[in-house]
Amino acid sequence: MALPALLFGGSTAVTNLETLAEQAADFAGAAIAENTRLAYRKAFRTFTTWCGETGFGPMPAAPMTVGLYLTHLATAGRTVSTMEQALAALAFVHRQAGEGFDTKHPAIANTFAGIKRTIGTAKMGKTPLVADDVRAMLAIVPSSTLAGLRDRALVLLGFASALRRSELMGLDVGRIGTGTGYIELTSQGILVHLVRSKTDQEGQGQLVGVARGRHKATCPVLAVQAWMQASTASAGAPLFRSVNRHGRAGALRLSDRAAVDMLKRVAAAAGIDPDRVAGHSLRSGHATTAAQAGAAEDTIQRQLRHKKADTTRSYIRRATVFDGSSSAALGL
Repeated sequence: MALPALLFGGSTAVTNLETLAEQAADFAGAAIAENTRLAYRKAFRTFTTWCGETGFGPMPAAPMTVGLYLTHLATAGRTVSTMEQALAALAFVHRQAGEGFDTKHPAIANTFAGIKRTIGTAKMGKTPLVADDVRAMLAIVPSSTLAGLRDRALVLLGFASALRRSELMGLDVGRIGTGTGYIELTSQGILVHLVRSKTDQEGQGQLVGVARGRHKATCPVLAVQAWMQASTASAGAPLFRSVNRHGRAGALRLSDRAAVDMLKRVAAAAGIDPDRVAGHSLRSGHATTAAQAGAAEDTIQRQLRHKKADTTRSYIRRATVFDGSSSAALGL
């Protein structure tokens, strides 16, 4: 960013103002979560690639171009949620560039409404990993290896806490780390301190409690303690770290992708279709299992930290679909 020295009183003033401009850009970039920014970047790159192949201009994108792109996505079998993300990405990029982007323009709104009426808006969610699934997976994961201890701790803490995948993998041991949050071991269980999350973009902080389990083999607190002790975790280190082929814990944080690969691999070994499993399956499985066990909807909502009850209901719909079903009164 070049700024005229005469206007701002010399090179020192210019340097300071350029530094402020860079910091302002950093703050603007932090307005959305890192995962959201990465998703938008991917969605916009896909759009610009399509524009390059078809001869349309990506910036600023004409409403007709966007409508045709949505049609392209629909005919290619993409889901409505993918199209919604594409629109959100285009709107964000245009705002950042100071360009207008009107999603209510008929060429966009009418096309998208027609697509949704034609292909539907139902989402094919991943399979919730319920308590029985978790037990089956733990039966596969050994407690005799360091990697096994880590994976057991990851599965149990992920299931019991109902954290989002990025939150779980971003946890540190102690508050001096640089992750999304940290854990604190208490007499009641594990207290998860989240510095920033999807529903707390301004970093006000959130607390999530994980109670001690009734059974030693499935207690998330004992599993985390066993992993921390075996891996000699130090204050500030990532909670879940890589384990090398020699069975030693490294310093690097275990990646989201590695965690999902582990879940799929263990699920497959336990007889669960790996293609229907994702990092979100532990979180949705918590909600499903809790609902089946009779936990109140508002209790589940607090644990998942949903702002809207409708979001929680979408998680537990499968578990509660037979509650009050009139089919039970037919005498069949």
